[in-house]
Amino acid sequence: MNINNNHGKINFGHKFETYKVLEVTTQKILKSEALAGPKEVISILSEKDTSKGIGNRGYKHLAMIIGEKITQKYPQIKRATEEIKKIIKENPNISKSELYNKSQPIINSLGNEIDITI
Repeated sequence: MNINNNHGKINFGHKFETYKVLEVTTQKILKSEALAGPKEVISILSEKDTSKGIGNRGYKHLAMIIGEKITQKYPQIKRATEEIKKIIKENPNISKSELYNKSQPIINSLGNEIDITI
């Protein structure tokens, strides 16, 4: 995984805020309002045209496919995803803000932005 915090460096992939990528891989909203964060990642990385708006179920289906591709290619993101899912499993009724706060050290370990391709 190429974590690109150097803005002078050439970017060959797509830069996303880390929490948005983790929202796709975990299938849980960490910080975004509704589907805003996952929708950005899905529409850029998806091979299908998402400009017509495919609805909540369609985005969830695409997020599962794209999340699987991301976790297969990037082991650090896979570990972070598993850690967040463990937090969710331990407390299934956790609030969005509490989940984000508990996942903040995981996000910080990856950096604020991730430069990825699938």
